[in-house]
Amino acid sequence: MAVPAWKLEAVAPARGIDHVTITTRDCRAAKSFYEPTLRPLGFAIVFDWPARGRAYLGLPSQQSSLWIVQRSHPGRVSVSLAAEDREAVDAFYAAALAAGGKAVSTPGHRPEYTAHTYAAEVLDPDGNTLEAICWRADEPLSWAERAA
Repeated sequence: MAVPAWKLEAVAPARGIDHVTITTRDCRAAKSFYEPTLRPLGFAIVFDWPARGRAYLGLPSQQSSLWIVQRSHPGRVSVSLAAEDREAVDAFYAAALAAGGKAVSTPGHRPEYTAHTYAAEVLDPDGNTLEAICWRADEPLSWAERAA
């Protein structure tokens, strides 16, 4: 995936992240949301521990993962996940809404980030924000996007 040089510099210290935890009141319901929502981005459940109210989603051959952990008082987080292309962003958004998510921002060009950024944001059933974002500079903008 092509990533702008400034983005690589900005995230270089984050290479050591092992996992991100999203807390939820209901792990089973959260899995029903996250599994189909993150599938377009390549994520799958890699560890399921229903007796402990936990499920871990990850990317094949990647060490880091997204943990869903049941708690009586979940907090709020915002997670931005890399998408391979615009179609993956669109599929993420559609899957999230179909799984019970709420729209924050529809899929589209985000010139406030970079000239070629394409993203979408949703809320999960617990109110956490999820964004799928594509930084690809090799995808030409449509005329409608250039005029926007």
